[in-house]
Amino acid sequence: MRGATGLSQSGGTGSSVNRDGVCVWMTGRSGAGKTTVTAQLVPLLEDRGRVVTVLDVVPELAKHQLERSSERKLIRKAYVAHQVARHGGISICVTVSARAALRERARSVVGEDQFLEIYFATPRDVSLERKSTRQKKPPLAKRLRRLARRARRAGRRIDNYEEPAMPDLVVDTSL
Repeated sequence: MRGATGLSQSGGTGSSVNRDGVCVWMTGRSGAGKTTVTAQLVPLLEDRGRVVTVLDVVPELAKHQLERSSERKLIRKAYVAHQVARHGGISICVTVSARAALRERARSVVGEDQFLEIYFATPRDVSLERKSTRQKKPPLAKRLRRLARRARRAGRRIDNYEEPAMPDLVVDTSL
């Protein structure tokens, strides 16, 4: 564990901001089970009187038209998570966030004392199998773009997920 998770009260003078909020940053390969676990966790937290905001897929209306960088999208998600935690809520960010540097940047945006990184450890072959059994297929144009990207990457390293060096919690979802 890295240390505090932001679950303690802060004794500020006259501040209406509740400091017991936290950002739960769920990371792992696509198909690792992050969304599935989130769906089970949210009702448990809400039953205990906690306000929970899930930041999973960003709706199309909230995206900038010209924003194509996944890094900028994730930093924006971290900023929203920080605001939720700053006001005493629990934000659950469900994201692949494949780059360690990006996760560390998100941690600094949210704040070390309010950031809890949970790594869903799933072997690449297991997550690929889970993805292939999903019911919904993306639109044809998106599938064609993926094929073109795969063709360009031929011969290069495919699995580019950087496993966290020191997550606050590791969940083995390989079974």
